[in-house]
Amino acid sequence: MQIKKNLTILNQQKSALFLLALLFVVSPFYSVNNIGGIGLALTFNIPIWVIASCFIAAGIALFSSSRKWVYPSLWLYLLAFPVIVILIGFLNEVNRPTTWLMRQLYLLGGLGFLFALFQFRFKQQNLDNILFIIIVATGLHGLLGSLQTLSLDEVTKWFPNRDLLPRGNFQQVNVLSSFLVTGIAVTLYYISRPSFLTRAITVKTVIVISFMLAVYVVMASGSRVGLLSLFLVVPLILVSRYKLLIRQKPMLGVLLAASCVSIYLGQTGIQQTMDKTSQLHDESYSAARLSLYAIGAELVIQKPFKGYGIGNFRKAWNPQSSDYVNRNPDIHIPNSINHPHNEILFWLIGGGLLAFAGILVFATGVFIALYRCGFQRGGAYTAMLLPISLHTQVELPFYASSLHWFIWLFLIYLVMGHQIKKVEIRLSKAASISLQILAVIIAISTTAFMVNTAKAQEDLYDFLYNKNAEPPYLQKALNNLYFRPLAEQVAMRSNLYANIENDNIEEVERFVLWANDYVNKDPELKVYEDLISASVYLNPEGKGCDRITEALTMYAHNKPLQKARDEKCS
Repeated sequence: MQIKKNLTILNQQKSALFLLALLFVVSPFYSVNNIGGIGLALTFNIPIWVIASCFIAAGIALFSSSRKWVYPSLWLYLLAFPVIVILIGFLNEVNRPTTWLMRQLYLLGGLGFLFALFQFRFKQQNLDNILFIIIVATGLHGLLGSLQTLSLDEVTKWFPNRDLLPRGNFQQVNVLSSFLVTGIAVTLYYISRPSFLTRAITVKTVIVISFMLAVYVVMASGSRVGLLSLFLVVPLILVSRYKLLIRQKPMLGVLLAASCVSIYLGQTGIQQTMDKTSQLHDESYSAARLSLYAIGAELVIQKPFKGYGIGNFRKAWNPQSSDYVNRNPDIHIPNSINHPHNEILFWLIGGGLLAFAGILVFATGVFIALYRCGFQRGGAYTAMLLPISLHTQVELPFYASSLHWFIWLFLIYLVMGHQIKKVEIRLSKAASISLQILAVIIAISTTAFMVNTAKAQEDLYDFLYNKNAEPPYLQKALNNLYFRPLAEQVAMRSNLYANIENDNIEEVERFVLWANDYVNKDPELKVYEDLISASVYLNPEGKGCDRITEALTMYAHNKPLQKARDEKCS
């Protein structure tokens, strides 16, 4: 009976390893023509969520069959932030329901993935295998990034790249770099594991190649956040794992030699990094960063408790930034801001001190778990978490890449996994069957939605970029929950200019009514530009000055709008 039980657990863990291999290694390389941006508009995120949902479903099914719930002792710290974010949704007005819903599902999906990991009760050997899976993924992304620096036709055909900078399939240099530095940290931790002594030569060869490629791409990319993370991570792991790494002198020597070769080959990228770093001392650059933080701080002070609501960032930010520019006319900030490039500030604006308290509680739980691990293990875990965590404070990696989200959550699991509790829950047969049905529903519904979203994204891409696209236009996108707002905006814009060309005043006026309602909820720059075009058509003698003036109340820092005002409205 015990043998049968052990075999069942072994098969469950093998299935989990297979799903994690698909999640971390295979799915991120799904590449088709896409409209770009963030979230599911970057199509590699679509299969990532399909596999993640299957993993969550497997965790639920495993719990329903074993009737044993495994959870970290610090589980309340993990729940604080998602629960508070849901609460904020009830306290604040929701102008963008789709954005609000997707943000909630992103957090809840991540939480489900994290707790599903605990249900498989991985042994240390399994964890070492998962770490190796991450190393393999690091090598593959490093290889793609390296090939992109060579501008090979076969590479750019499948993974479009507009220059010689390594972006991988992430389409963004810093996103690739933070992932690779995480992989470098995982590699150094992996070779310090006692099990590494018995690893085959093929495994060690893969590790050396992956490490070399990752270091080269980080250097060649010119990514400041990547290079800074690398300089912080490597010393921390070397110091914290010194007693264990010293046993691996031959491997450390090989990795050192590989690093030297990579640094030499990627030295042009280091110069780019130095050039970018010198910009930090440029008065206009540093003033722009400080201005973003100052505007954000003013917003937080005005609504400190619950913020402005999830999905309402632009509605809150634009009038405040315009007011700030009017008070400080000499500052330079980007023409349009969708994110303050600091995750904590972003949540402070959207959810106020309530959201910040949730983040603080979550972080406190992680810090407690790290402290309990001791410096040798906790220092290494900190190093592995650092690159992506640091990246969130200057950009938005989780919005661009769901892979970063799930890798980061797995690393949180490693930290929390040293203090777990098990509780046997008595489930009736009906309850057990219901949970299994729920698991199937989660997997199937998520897969169906993601397939529909992939088709909607393709529909949008064809309408925007494929001149040979055939009607009906945008039908799939308009019927998709995720892309419907964008598809509606694209359709209305297309109709506007077609109606202007056909001299259809009634339809242009109908667009104006729609656009007025849109900008009241979300003051998007492109819609203001369309309103200016509509105003020029409906009232030619006014030259669109009424709408230009209105747009400048939201985008006082926008140089094209300022130029249009000076040329047409002076």
